[in-house]
Amino acid sequence: MVILRIDGSIYRANRSYAEMLGYSLEEMGSLHVWDLDARFSKEELKDMLRAVDSDGAHFETQQRRKDGTIIDVELGNNGATYDGDKLIFCIVRDITARKATEEKLRQSEALLRGIASQVPGALYQYRMAPDGSRSFPYFSEGIVALGGLPLEAISGPETDPAMSRILPEDAQRVEAQTRHSAATMANVHVEFRALHADGSIHWIECRSTPQKEADGGILWTGILLDITQRKLAEERVQAMAITDGLTGITNRQELGRLLEKEMARAARYASPLSLIMYDLDHFKRINDRFGHNTGDDVLKTVASLVNANLRSSDMHGRWGGEEFMVLLPQTGLDAASQVAEKLRHEIASHRFDRLGTVTASFGVVELAGRESSRSLVQRVDEALYRAKALGRNRVEAEPAPQQP
Repeated sequence: MVILRIDGSIYRANRSYAEMLGYSLEEMGSLHVWDLDARFSKEELKDMLRAVDSDGAHFETQQRRKDGTIIDVELGNNGATYDGDKLIFCIVRDITARKATEEKLRQSEALLRGIASQVPGALYQYRMAPDGSRSFPYFSEGIVALGGLPLEAISGPETDPAMSRILPEDAQRVEAQTRHSAATMANVHVEFRALHADGSIHWIECRSTPQKEADGGILWTGILLDITQRKLAEERVQAMAITDGLTGITNRQELGRLLEKEMARAARYASPLSLIMYDLDHFKRINDRFGHNTGDDVLKTVASLVNANLRSSDMHGRWGGEEFMVLLPQTGLDAASQVAEKLRHEIASHRFDRLGTVTASFGVVELAGRESSRSLVQRVDEALYRAKALGRNRVEAEPAPQQP
């Protein structure tokens, strides 16, 4: 404590104040407040002294110790009259350590903001209160680019609009991960699609770590990353792996996988499954006469013609060269033969640039009992060979062999 006269001189100081500034009590008695204050000028301090009344004043300033070092202090002042003199009673508290801590926190916050601004996504905190209510106490500014929404619209203890941006078909999976993490304190790693403010759909990757709070709530701290471009690249790679590069339809490897899958499904549900194999007639002559570019154009056109005349459940693929396969689930031999005849007619009636018309021969078989895919493909190949041997541009169906 220190007591000042209205003229700024020190009337009395206690030992703690003197020691705080490095003076003796005797030395304090010869000082004025402007000898100690390092922030305000003498005139400013005089005006402040005259303004102090019984209601008091509270402010922060800096004071100079005897050795010249500066400390931060907090003052609470009250004016009062004692023995006819107006005195100012001051409670002084050294807040240098607190100020240093506050400055470190400001620097840390600035550093974290700087780091967060460089992260290609959004840092966030997600809270589940003991009563089950949810909120996002914090989002970094990266959420603006990630979701297209202003920061103030989705950050705060009482707001939870971000979850509503998740597509309904993915929201259940995100909720299941959240509940599992809450029950086991396991980290969250989930990918989902979210609606951007501009109406587009973005893929988001979420990684977060949970921690228990004192009140029993759970706080997840994590990061959200926009992985849309990665997902598109993965889809392109996947498509390339299963697609014939020339015609754009399924390649032989993927068609073989689909054949095994559909055979297993047919066996499980005792449903029919038929297979068509077709081959372009005299295709070598087209390449020899008109060149491989024209031959490639014919293959692409034929693939498109066939695709346009199939059901969405049918599977069309290139088996090799000018040979193609069509898988027809839930379809018996007679119906499959009708489909093949329709496809034969569509190809034969189409006029191609430069070369006119092209024909194709078709073989058709139906899956029999516990027949293997190898046997099924061999039978449809034999049916196709017979169609070619009988004059081409025709459909030959191979009945299923009799079961022993």
